[in-house]
Amino acid sequence: MQKISAVIITYNEEKYIEQCIKSVEEVADEIVVVDSFSTDRTKAICLALGVKFIEHPFNGFRDQKNYALDQASFDYVLSLDADEALSPKLAKSIIAEKNNLEFDGYRFNRLNNFSGRWMRFTSMYPECKVRLFNKNKARWSGHNIHEIVVLINPKSSKRLKGDLLHWLYDSYEESIDKVNKYTTLSANEYFKQGIKFNFIKLIFNPTWHFINSFIFRGGFLQGYDGYLVSTIQATTCFLKYTKLRKLYQIHKQRIRAIPYQENDTHSIKQIYSDITASSKKIGFDAKRALYNFSGLGNYSRNLLHNLLQYYPKNSYFLFTPKTKNRYILYNDSQYKFVLPKSSILRLLGFLWRSMYIVKDIKRNKIDIFHGLSQELPIGIEKTDAKSIVTVHDLIFIRFPEFYGWFDARIYRLKLVHACRVADHIVAISTQTKNDLVNLLNISPSKISVIYQGCNPLYWKPCSQEYYQQVKTNHGLPERYLLYVGTIEERKNLLGIVKAIHKVNIHLPLVVVGRKNEDYFKEVHDYISENNISNIIFTNNISNAELPAIYQNAECFIYPSFFEGFGIPILEALVSGIPVITSKFGCFNEAAGPGSLYVNPHNHQEIGEAVLKVINNSELRSKMISTGLEYANNFKDEVIASNYMRLYDTLLKLN
Repeated sequence: MQKISAVIITYNEEKYIEQCIKSVEEVADEIVVVDSFSTDRTKAICLALGVKFIEHPFNGFRDQKNYALDQASFDYVLSLDADEALSPKLAKSIIAEKNNLEFDGYRFNRLNNFSGRWMRFTSMYPECKVRLFNKNKARWSGHNIHEIVVLINPKSSKRLKGDLLHWLYDSYEESIDKVNKYTTLSANEYFKQGIKFNFIKLIFNPTWHFINSFIFRGGFLQGYDGYLVSTIQATTCFLKYTKLRKLYQIHKQRIRAIPYQENDTHSIKQIYSDITASSKKIGFDAKRALYNFSGLGNYSRNLLHNLLQYYPKNSYFLFTPKTKNRYILYNDSQYKFVLPKSSILRLLGFLWRSMYIVKDIKRNKIDIFHGLSQELPIGIEKTDAKSIVTVHDLIFIRFPEFYGWFDARIYRLKLVHACRVADHIVAISTQTKNDLVNLLNISPSKISVIYQGCNPLYWKPCSQEYYQQVKTNHGLPERYLLYVGTIEERKNLLGIVKAIHKVNIHLPLVVVGRKNEDYFKEVHDYISENNISNIIFTNNISNAELPAIYQNAECFIYPSFFEGFGIPILEALVSGIPVITSKFGCFNEAAGPGSLYVNPHNHQEIGEAVLKVINNSELRSKMISTGLEYANNFKDEVIASNYMRLYDTLLKLN
């Protein structure tokens, strides 16, 4: 039976905290309360009940709840508010599920109590929430007010029977106070996000909230209470947009006169000063960050995270046709999202990104616009913004056979245009810089090399308890070799399989990566024809699970024919495992002095390198220690600093 930590955040919760704690006692193996220095009896009640009690400053509901997750001893966490409690039926469902917690998250209905009456109708019910989840595969995200749990793999969830009981308002008077408080916070958050007020929302949204709650969701079945709750929901919507309008009016009239108050973190003045104190407005083409879940997307998300973490005073604008996946970003509420103005351009997002985005760059007075994936919009050179483009590789020029004719042509046109209009170019490796100079005749002085980093998850050792869970879920063997990357011809997985077969390596090879079906069939046919039984193809490995798989591998094999950099190599070094990779191209930049280098065309050489690593513990230890030391060159703070120096240099050239 797996263990569960219950985590609860509190501030002056003496009224409800005892019933909350007692409702989880049979379910949880540990109860953690994170308190924001309550002034009532909350602390005394918690200590008397024997919970783990931690005091921590309050920086918003989302951030406080994520801090509470980090204090939990076990991977599975039941996260509650102090005014919530498990119903007996829900408690039984969770206890039954503890024997086999196979999903990343578990959701259940929340039943709200309004002034002593349970509201089983109106838009308050059923209000399905994920509150039991694996903390390695989910975080609290969204705004710091209306926070939600976001699973890395949303499909890995299950609905449990029973209700999470929530004491919403004890009286009409209390509801007025809370609505006033939360609408102020919501308006402030919207203002900070750059979300604009418009009269259409002010007029129609409150009306729709009432009609939906009272009529379509059956509020009328609960009589006066249903009418009252529906009215409160409509009023909440109305006040939020009314206060947002007022913020913009004050901002427009008085922004230059508002003093900076360092400690007044919840005031409107602080929000104004945050905006005016920002030293730079930096815009990004954020399509890959939100909708690409492999190399380009990982690069974009990691860079945005690093810049926000180490240089939080800047304003970061993410230009994207849609924001559906915004919650995959770390601290997504700290960015300002810029979307197309018209519904047509939102539908034709590619057209907006290629051309019409320039109007929005001008309107937002962006200082620097950074194209993160080898392209810049037409007309960027006519704005006041300095422009940067990151170039990852020129594989479509070097090896056009790996691409369709049309794709290779489009990629080339976009890259040539971006390099021509950019004020500066970032190459992710010296190899890529040399290709830009030699293949596109770009001046070396226009190009800087700034390496990539990897997801912060890789720097954190995974517990053996968590690894055993991953191992069981995916049927991993005790010892194994590892390949991570797209299963395509350029990555040379077939070369690894042939090497293993040629020198008779018995350790299984675990393969993680998206499949190119034609090439996968070629690899699979070779395996079948030669009766090879030690190749394991995995499915549905999440980003949260991958570090554990890396960290427990014997070695990482990556004899790719060509890369722009090779981020899986860095992930392996950071994970503390030996690396075998190709001796050509950029690979020595990524893998460093402690790795073994092979000819990717020579299967015998690849196989002998693998045998050398797995049979020589002294060599293996030396490769690991040298690799970890070399990986320090790719730490988040180093990469963020390199980019910020480049941004500063460009702005000084004005």
